[in-house]
Amino acid sequence: MAILKNGILGGFSGKVGTVIGYTLMGQEIIRGRGEGRKAPFTEGELTNQQKFGLTQAWLKPITNFLRVGFQHYAKTYEGFVAAKSYNSKNALVYDDAGAHVDPTLALVSYGDMDLAETASVVSESPGTVTFKWSGGRSEYDDRAMFMLYDIENGNAAFETAAVKRQLETGVLKAGEELIGKTVHAYIAFVSEDRKRRSNSQYLGLVTVL
Repeated sequence: MAILKNGILGGFSGKVGTVIGYTLMGQEIIRGRGEGRKAPFTEGELTNQQKFGLTQAWLKPITNFLRVGFQHYAKTYEGFVAAKSYNSKNALVYDDAGAHVDPTLALVSYGDMDLAETASVVSESPGTVTFKWSGGRSEYDDRAMFMLYDIENGNAAFETAAVKRQLETGVLKAGEELIGKTVHAYIAFVSEDRKRRSNSQYLGLVTVL
């Protein structure tokens, strides 16, 4: 059974025979029900599946951060799906270590706000990391976004609405699972209403005290 949302000429939600209707990102989508694939996957398809699988595994621990960092990425997709698409194309590399996501190329936030001109991280007290930055145009209520990522163990600590950008310094509690670990650090910026954000900036490795 399906429900007509806007009369007979509008989209519908549900199933009608072999057709499925639903709404995605404000668009009315109609597609046929899959019948199952019989032909084997091509080498290119298998390679793409591997690429998306590697990227998906890398991004999964930071899904909640990506929901803000990649919000409004495109009209029809955002968040985790958008981050997977971007990083599969731009951060997945092949070298002597095999296929893997290069953390220096990866973006965990995407947007057109100004980057910081300088930025750094340091662990100055047990269980915390201090972020410092300067430069770049901003509004008085823009916020910093912080992330620490222990890629090897799949653990992360982050804040998507930290201190105001104009303060140029902020502290992130790392969490017990990151204490003593050497982790990758990222910073980005977001407007108070979350309608705009900056690309993330990779700040390198920091060992959490």
